[in-house]
Amino acid sequence: MSRWIKVGKRLPDTDRHVFALSGHGTFLAYVQEGDWYISKNIKLGDVTRWMEVPGEPKDLAYWWNRLKEWWGKRVQNVEDASEFLTGWTSRNAQLSKKIIYFENQRTGEIRMGLPEQFPASRGFQKVVCGSAHEAEVWSERLRRYNMVKEAKVDEERGRIEGEMAAEHRSKINHLIANSRSKYGKEFLRAHLERMERAESQRKTTREEYLHSEAYEKGH
Repeated sequence: MSRWIKVGKRLPDTDRHVFALSGHGTFLAYVQEGDWYISKNIKLGDVTRWMEVPGEPKDLAYWWNRLKEWWGKRVQNVEDASEFLTGWTSRNAQLSKKIIYFENQRTGEIRMGLPEQFPASRGFQKVVCGSAHEAEVWSERLRRYNMVKEAKVDEERGRIEGEMAAEHRSKINHLIANSRSKYGKEFLRAHLERMERAESQRKTTREEYLHSEAYEKGH
């Protein structure tokens, strides 16, 4: 908020127009080389106080844009400070201990290996991950490989055990249909439910994460 300033205390530091109090009137004037002027050729004398001219009124759009600008800078400052203090981003963070993977390009098999000084097994190629980003890429490839491998194991188990389970289930259903005992039917149905749960639990589905990835994903 603008206020009156005594001429003896301070004068405007540029020749901008301000409100000048002279006598009982207020004039729009400016200072040049210590003298007050209303215009180029008209001086104003006996000025005792002056006041800045208020700026134009600010509408809602102006303040909304200022708020968004301030918030954007605040968010960026927080992100910059976080990266500076932690020193970690997924793409540029260097690992203190390199993570090693071994890949068999012929079979597609991927293994998480021993420290860097150990040689690769026969048929495998060593992959040295020096940054967190590289390690995450290979960790994802290892997960995909293991999921495919476990799916094949489940498929093979299902092929071998499927016929036996189907035959056993058929016999149980036959006994249920022909049983005259209410409790016997309930027992057989419970047996079928346990059998189905056991089959479901035998399907191995798991995912492997690096320590940093598990932390990010909340595991």
